[in-house]
Amino acid sequence: MMLKLSVVTSLYRSSPYIDAFYRRIVADAEKLTSAFEIVFVNDASPDDSLEVARRVCATDPRVKVIDLARNFGQHRALMCGMRYACGERVFVIDVDLEEEPENLGRFWHVMDEDPEIDVVVGELEKKTLPFGKAFTSDLFYKVFNAFSPVQVSDRDIVSRLMKRSYVGALQEYGETELFLPAVWKDAGFRQKRIVATKVFDGNSSYTFRKKLTMAIDAITSFSSKPLTGIFYLGLLSSGVAALVILYLLAQKLFWGRVFLGWTSLMAALFMIGGVIVFSIGVVGIYISKIFLEVKGRPGSLVRAIYQGDRAQVPPASNDSRRDHEWQG
Repeated sequence: MMLKLSVVTSLYRSSPYIDAFYRRIVADAEKLTSAFEIVFVNDASPDDSLEVARRVCATDPRVKVIDLARNFGQHRALMCGMRYACGERVFVIDVDLEEEPENLGRFWHVMDEDPEIDVVVGELEKKTLPFGKAFTSDLFYKVFNAFSPVQVSDRDIVSRLMKRSYVGALQEYGETELFLPAVWKDAGFRQKRIVATKVFDGNSSYTFRKKLTMAIDAITSFSSKPLTGIFYLGLLSSGVAALVILYLLAQKLFWGRVFLGWTSLMAALFMIGGVIVFSIGVVGIYISKIFLEVKGRPGSLVRAIYQGDRAQVPPASNDSRRDHEWQG
């Protein structure tokens, strides 16, 4: 018999939060149904998150721990967890307790009130990030939404309750470079947003370099506008060059003036060279993504799955693009 609920979360430097998260999410889930499971996905955490999760798993058969073969990133880890989730409804949440586990009950009742709803999403009433993080976050979403046809809200949080049909649709997204907030939005279905809270503790595993990489991946994964922009940039520079040439010819033919000087020449060369290198770089990013996608490498690889007091090696095919499920 299919479970009523699966709770999915990923682990990365999460050791201090696991026990408290487990107690709070179990307390809330037991108020809703007795047929539930908790799926911890260990994203090759460098601390003892796996050991802590396995201790919880050994005492509660409702807990499943999926140990990834290496670090694949939070978005791929969550997709992997959803693939192995067996519940009719799937609740995804961060384990660090910044988002309240008790949101589960609130989301559940909202979905019960309207059977047409496929997804209940937590939305911040207002963001309370420090100035530096707030600035970079706002900049990222403004740039992404300016380029992408899929508009993503910067107030959406990870916590969301989803029906099985929606989770199945998400598994159809097989791209290697995965930006989950845009995938959630692009999948469509009937989504309802309700106000939720999030307490930022100031800690984040996302360094500036990771954020910059994610921004580039997100924009190039969901938009071809940078490539179109190169065409218009080339058209503009060609037009400006043509006007300058006409101006110089007019000065020579009608007024006999000849403009000399290396400064203007070198400035023009540097400008054109910069445009060319930038354009080649943008094209190179897209080519690299084509290179990654055509190889068809898996989005995640599972090393082992733990449930209760036993461990199992997953099926030979761990590719998240292929349809297979393992039930412990």
